[in-house]
Amino acid sequence: MNNRHCLLAAIAAAVMSACSCQDKAPAAESPAETEQRDSTEALISQVQKCSRLYTTEIQIHKIVTYDDVVRLRGNLMNMQVDVPLPLGDRKVAIPMDATLKAYVDLSGFSASNIEHDGDQITILLPDPQIELTSTKIKQADIKEFVGITRSRFTDKELSDFEQQGRQSIINSIPQMDVKAAIMANAARVLVPIVTQMGYDERNITIAFRKDFDESKTIKKRND
Repeated sequence: MNNRHCLLAAIAAAVMSACSCQDKAPAAESPAETEQRDSTEALISQVQKCSRLYTTEIQIHKIVTYDDVVRLRGNLMNMQVDVPLPLGDRKVAIPMDATLKAYVDLSGFSASNIEHDGDQITILLPDPQIELTSTKIKQADIKEFVGITRSRFTDKELSDFEQQGRQSIINSIPQMDVKAAIMANAARVLVPIVTQMGYDERNITIAFRKDFDESKTIKKRND
């Protein structure tokens, strides 16, 4: 009987020991880890306040042209004929001033945008966005040439040409290569915020993600 009691006591002690190990609290953070976590949380809070950070404004002057020529096409004496008719063409040139604005949306900034390596800190910016925010056309500066056998361009035709000009500007955005300017201007705003968290300016890097594709991530909006 005594042996049985001893066996049961040993089993109970083993079970209590196992439960005690499972319920053991995780190891406490080191002071350095706690300080880094607190500074990261404070940095995230400060950066999120920037929300939409406008970094670059681009002014573009474009002349939209359209050439409408009436041509005579056919077969004359077994020869192919393709000639413009005299006084049968009409042309238009529409000067357009456009404003593009680039920004970085920091409202979703989180710990995933921050990388630490010792004293070094890297801020990975969200993909930049570029918008066509406005276009201006001075109607008095529109130039038309209309042959005597043709009618003037209608308001709808002129409106369509203007829209084509806006779309042409939007399509050219990926080729503008403004990534460096966006990053530099974003750094002017963000680096002082990071230094306030105690980091040396020399140890701060502002960058885009490595697989950033400017042609796919730039927002194109036409107002």
